[in-house]
Amino acid sequence: MTRGLGGGWHWWAAGALLAGCHPTSIPDAEAKGDVGWLEENGTPDAVAALGRLADRDPKAIEALRIRTAYDSGAFHAAWMAVTRDAPWGGAMLRAGLADPKTADLAADGMGKHDPHLAAFVEPLEAALVRLSASLQNANIASTLASVGPAGHEVVVRRLSDASTRSAMCRGIASKYGDADARAALYAMPPEARDAAGCVDAVVRLAQQDDWSLGWLATNAEPGMLGAAGKMDVLSCARLHVAWVKALAARPPAQYPALVVPLGYAVVRCPAQVDGILADVIVHMPAARGLVVQAIDPFGRYEEALHATCGNLPLVANGPDSAIVRERASDALIHLCNAPQ
Repeated sequence: MTRGLGGGWHWWAAGALLAGCHPTSIPDAEAKGDVGWLEENGTPDAVAALGRLADRDPKAIEALRIRTAYDSGAFHAAWMAVTRDAPWGGAMLRAGLADPKTADLAADGMGKHDPHLAAFVEPLEAALVRLSASLQNANIASTLASVGPAGHEVVVRRLSDASTRSAMCRGIASKYGDADARAALYAMPPEARDAAGCVDAVVRLAQQDDWSLGWLATNAEPGMLGAAGKMDVLSCARLHVAWVKALAARPPAQYPALVVPLGYAVVRCPAQVDGILADVIVHMPAARGLVVQAIDPFGRYEEALHATCGNLPLVANGPDSAIVRERASDALIHLCNAPQ
């Protein structure tokens, strides 16, 4: 019996000693260099620990390489290696960007607004061109748009290319797009913004910051203003600001091109636009034709154009052309239900 107890104690002690060799946490596994344990754990923290081990252990690099087929966290570990000047990180990222199946994952794992991105502008651009016909390029475009001045020429080049224009615009409008990329977009000739993704980007940027809103109001193509009125992206409050600025800054020669855009704004946000139209009738006689042409005399506009209706007699009975006066009269009768 004593011998049996003693033998049992030895087996228990050996098991406890063996168990003590296995990691009990991610820091413990990293300290012991246990690549297999971290790989099996697979959490973001474990993958990050694998990245740190990879600086000195080729087995960790191989474990991360396997994960790059499906996990952007492996590429983020490589990015952190880049920030530590560990050569394996840049090699893994370039390989990921060169493969169409992993390029967007690789870009997702990269830092944004980081000086280290300058070294990756060329492979990022090549990846965007390679995937121009794919929808799997959002992370590539947004990463390029976050590079800053070092990526300016590439952003301009991708906007100039019809095949990558929409993707680049979406990257600029993403949460990572920086001021330099936005400036590049606004400085391009109109034909370099002639893509659905660019129209959407300009409107979304106008919702995000006041400078972009001002550019939309005063400098953007009239079609962009029309999209801002039609799309349910720019709030009615900001659409009001845009039209106040637009009517104050744009010359009468542009009024014919503003009729449809203003009409979209009135349809979507009649209450917010009402005061603008009424003020134009009183204070900007040259724009009265723009106002009455933008209004549908038979529309309802949620019965919100009270101030406009109150001032329309100034047009119906004023010195404007017969066509403008007649349209104002029709609006008074049908839209405003006012006696003539």
